[in-house]
Amino acid sequence: MARIAGGDPGEGEVAREALRGSLLRIDRSIVSLIAARMNISDLLGEVKKREGLPVYDPSREVSVANLLAEEASRLGLPAGLVKEIYFLIARESRCRQLYCPVQARIAVYGTGGMGRMIAGLLARAGCWTAITGRTPEKVVEASRATGAKAMEPGEALDWADMLVYAVPTGATVELLGRHWSSYRESMLIADIASVKAPVVRAVERLYRERGGGPEYASLHPLFGPLGCPAGETVAVVPVRLERWRERLEKLLTGLGLVHVYVDWETHDKAMAVNQVLHHLAVEALAEAMERLRERLGLDPGVVKSLATYSLRQTLSVASRLERLRGVVEEIRRENPYAREAVETLLEVLGEKAREATGGEG
Repeated sequence: MARIAGGDPGEGEVAREALRGSLLRIDRSIVSLIAARMNISDLLGEVKKREGLPVYDPSREVSVANLLAEEASRLGLPAGLVKEIYFLIARESRCRQLYCPVQARIAVYGTGGMGRMIAGLLARAGCWTAITGRTPEKVVEASRATGAKAMEPGEALDWADMLVYAVPTGATVELLGRHWSSYRESMLIADIASVKAPVVRAVERLYRERGGGPEYASLHPLFGPLGCPAGETVAVVPVRLERWRERLEKLLTGLGLVHVYVDWETHDKAMAVNQVLHHLAVEALAEAMERLRERLGLDPGVVKSLATYSLRQTLSVASRLERLRGVVEEIRRENPYAREAVETLLEVLGEKAREATGGEG
């Protein structure tokens, strides 16, 4: 190995700066290569748009990631690091390839985080997009943030071919009843409620009472507000979905989203497991940790400084759920299987407690 520096401190500083300069040149080259890759990705996106191909190809991404991991191992690099970098780049590539494969005017009712994300995603893909809601000032602000056209609710109802409600479950049910007579049978109405029972029952009742209506699909994006959710999954509960089925599938594909069809009962049961139980367990853990810390007389700073890596990850989830408390409480309140989730958690905690205490009380 070549000698880098002698005993002279000044000579060592010169060597360090030379090496840092070399690293910076390599880093700049990496950035240039990423830019070149994105340019090619943009061209590939045009091909996908022209041929109606999916933006997201998970099997190919996994195949490429494994190939790069093998190459990394041959070069003495951590395969996990290379995979992580690749998937970050792949996500950005997906987000640059979004396109709108259907000619339809799509309005989003709701100016919260999810409403803005959906409107922004549609506008970014080049769809004819409008955003509306109860408060005109918030609608205008959301329009500026997303690139969607600001409309009053009545105007949006007249204009849209597809209307997506991105508001809480109770508000969705109320708006469906109020707007039903304004829908055209050629429209597709959708919601993004996390719990399907109240919405689907309300829609089925409106069909019976009003003697027909538009097609309806209850959607559930299985993610929170993201800058670009390409590669994520949307659950689709088809309440009445015939003419619009193929168009909806094409739209989700062009937006880089994976769709899974499910009936409302299976959806809510699965969300009792994946959401209600998950939220309860994380929330209970965070509260129990704080109570135990106080009982043991531990300083909060000491506990924080000794947190393990896995605990830090768990607490980051707890922090995020706290920021989404309104949504979390709505899911727990509205899901018809929430009580079973609570009872099951208590049952398991009781068993674990007996195991931990050697079977005592």
